[in-house]
Amino acid sequence: MVVGRWKGICWVDMLPLLLSLLHTTNDLFGAFLAPLLPKLQIAFGVGYGAVSLLVALQSLTGSLLQPLAGLIADRYDRRILAALGPVLMALGSGLLGFFPSLWVAGLMLALSGLGSALFHSAGAALVGQYADPARRGFWLSVFSTGGFVGMTLAPALSLTIANSHTGLRGLAGLVPLALIPATLLIVFAPKILLRGKPSTFSDLRRVFKGQVARLWAVTTLRSVVFMSFSTTIPFWFHSRGLSDDWVKVVLTVYNLAATAGAFLGGTLSDRLGRRTVVVGTMLAAIPLYVLLLILPPENGLYLPILALTGALMNAVVPVAVAMAQEHEPQQMATVSGLLMGFTWGFAGLLYGVVGPLVERFGATESLAALGLLLIPALTLSLSVREARRLAPVAGD
Repeated sequence: MVVGRWKGICWVDMLPLLLSLLHTTNDLFGAFLAPLLPKLQIAFGVGYGAVSLLVALQSLTGSLLQPLAGLIADRYDRRILAALGPVLMALGSGLLGFFPSLWVAGLMLALSGLGSALFHSAGAALVGQYADPARRGFWLSVFSTGGFVGMTLAPALSLTIANSHTGLRGLAGLVPLALIPATLLIVFAPKILLRGKPSTFSDLRRVFKGQVARLWAVTTLRSVVFMSFSTTIPFWFHSRGLSDDWVKVVLTVYNLAATAGAFLGGTLSDRLGRRTVVVGTMLAAIPLYVLLLILPPENGLYLPILALTGALMNAVVPVAVAMAQEHEPQQMATVSGLLMGFTWGFAGLLYGVVGPLVERFGATESLAALGLLLIPALTLSLSVREARRLAPVAGD
């Protein structure tokens, strides 16, 4: 391997960290849109329904196209795609104040979503390839955590800038946050030699079977429950007469715990085994989820149980990605796309059914019914087997 060095720094050893920083940047810009919708509504002079379509466009290309983006990343230089993705996302969200119409904004945000899809597939594959096999779970956890950090920072940062004297155009000043690490990746990352024939749609059909299909089902079912619970909390708590401040506290604790869970899950899987962590977290999460539906939210034990549940529910993500990469080393980007954004995108589509259920049957009853999805998720996790740990990839 040709190892990039500058003033004694071994850049290859730092590449998983650099990719994690790019993940933070990518998801930071990706989460700008939702809090800025009211301001975009005024800027474009349209209704809220019209401007909300921007979120749908960006989410569609950013999540559901990730398997296709993975196929592209399994055929071409992943360094270029991993660097290009966050730059496209930064240009789409960072230049919102300069777009002349809603249609131009929609086109650019759809393109930025595609950039995000390319980054997640290529970036996760590169982390799996560059990382020491003994610490692959740890680095994929760091990579996942980077995305959660970006999403957490986005609302406060975007609104602070948009409410300043610069307005929406001030967001453009943040674009270098993507340009600088993307340039470093291109300059210092060794080129990846992709072995074997280029990936095709037949490879996508093939990998979406067996072990990878089970892992995808486990993460998707878990994501449906995770997303439904966190999204329903405001409606549920308001129906109980709880304040907005308490909703804010609960959601903050839940999301911070989920971030911690993403970090700890992969790290523990390096020591305890991937399957052990997947099965163990599912086993522990189910009774805790039931407790959250039984305990009144005002109970003193509610927040600690909520935090533990959020961490356990999200710990599976980096572990499942690592397992899928180890089962399919020739299609690492494809399976990374399946297990990351496509999982959330598919879960988001299913959530369209959850809202009407909550309205008709109530929050607790609906969330209890959705919690039953954790049982087949646990059953499938028991059927997943470990794969051989991959050696680091060689460059040219």
